[in-house]
Amino acid sequence: MSNTRLTEAYFERVNERGAALITSILISMLLLTVAGTVILTSAMSATTAVESTSEVQAYYGAESGLEAALNVLRGNVEPRTGMPTGTKIGFRNAVDLTTSNLVGDTTTVARLSGWLPYANDRITPSGANYAYSVTVNDPDDPNGILRTSDGTYRPSRLVVQSTGYGPRGSIKRMEMVVERTQFEFDPSCTVCGISSEDGSKGTWAVGSSNAKFYTGHDTSGGDDLPTFGVTSPNDVDAINDAITKPDTVEDEKVAQLDSSTLPEWLQSADKAREFLNYMQGVARSVGRYYTSFSGDAGSAASPQFTFVNGDCTLDGGAGLLIVTGKLMLNGNRDFTGVVLVLGEGYVERQGAGNGDILGSMYVAKFARSWPASENGLPHPFLAVHFNTDGGGNGDMIYDSAAVATAKQVLGMIVRDVREF
Repeated sequence: MSNTRLTEAYFERVNERGAALITSILISMLLLTVAGTVILTSAMSATTAVESTSEVQAYYGAESGLEAALNVLRGNVEPRTGMPTGTKIGFRNAVDLTTSNLVGDTTTVARLSGWLPYANDRITPSGANYAYSVTVNDPDDPNGILRTSDGTYRPSRLVVQSTGYGPRGSIKRMEMVVERTQFEFDPSCTVCGISSEDGSKGTWAVGSSNAKFYTGHDTSGGDDLPTFGVTSPNDVDAINDAITKPDTVEDEKVAQLDSSTLPEWLQSADKAREFLNYMQGVARSVGRYYTSFSGDAGSAASPQFTFVNGDCTLDGGAGLLIVTGKLMLNGNRDFTGVVLVLGEGYVERQGAGNGDILGSMYVAKFARSWPASENGLPHPFLAVHFNTDGGGNGDMIYDSAAVATAKQVLGMIVRDVREF
C-alpha cells in the first residue's frame, strides 16, 4: 500500500522536475540586472561629476575673460610691448583692430590682444586649469561704417563676448554689455541756481567780508563765464542785493540764464527727477551711493563720483558730487570738480573752513516724491537756498579742467551679463 502511494505521487510530480533550478536562475538574473544597473548608475554618476567639474572650470574661464576685458576697458592694464607708443584704451580703440590687437595679430576680430597675453587663440592664467578668449564689438556700428567715416565717433556701449575653455574639451560662452555713463554737462556759470517757477525769490547770501571771492574767469585758460547765473529776474535781483562787497565777485557778476542753455536734465523738474534716478542707479552699480556723507569726496590724485541721497558735510575732494539733501561746506581742503545740489537745493557754509570750490556748482530745489493724493499735480522747481556767509575764506572759482575731470569719473557700468 505504501509503495503504491509513493509511486503514484512520484508519477504525479514528474513534470515538475527542474522547477527549483529555473526559479533560482530567474532570481539570479534579476539580482544581476539590479547589480548591473547599480554599477552603470555609479559609473554614469562618476562621469557626470567629472563632466560637471569640467563645465564649471570652463564657466570660470568665461567669467575670467569678462573680468579681464573689463579691467582693460577701465584703463587698469598697460598696453603690451609692441603696441604703438602712447596707445590708450577707450571704447573706440577697443573695437578698432589697429588699437585693440597687437601688431602682427592676423585675426579679423577685435580681441584686445594688444592688452591681454594671448598664446595662439587663448589666454591661460598662471596656475589655472582653464583658459579664455574675448572679442569686443560695437552693437551700434557692427561693421565699423560710422567709425570709418567719422573720426570723432565714439561708441556709447560695447558687447564683450568671452569663451571659457575647461578640461575634456568643455566650453562655456558668456557676454556682457558695457555702457559708458551718460553725463552731458557744459556749465553756464560758476554758481548756477534754477529759480522757482512760481516767481518767488531764493535765499542768497554770498558773504559780507572780503574774505571770500567768486569768479567765472577760467583758471585753466578757457572761456570765462558769469560768476552767478539764475533763471528768473527776481533771483537776479536777489543776488545783486546779496553782493554787498562788489570787489568779491568778478564780472560778469550775475546773468539771467535761458532754460535752453541749461543741461537738458535741468530744463524741467521732471527731467531733473529722471536724471537723479539714473545717477542714483549708476552710483549703486559702482559702489559710490551714500544715504549721508561727511568728509572728503574723492581726492586730487583719485577723483571720484559720489552720490549722497541725503545730507552731506563736505571737507574737500575732487570729482563729481551729487547731493539730494543739504550740502554743508566747512572743510579746509579744496573740492575740485562739479557739485550738483539737486532736490533739497540747500547750500550752507558753516564753521571757519577755508576750502575753495574749483569748478562749477548747480543748485535746484524740487520734490522727488509725494503722497498719492498729489499724483497728477505739477511738482515744479522751487526757491533755492544758498548761504556762504559763514566763517572762513572759501572762494568759488570756475575751472574748466576741473569740470572736464568730473565728466570723466563716471567711467562705465556693466548693464547685462548672460550665458549664450
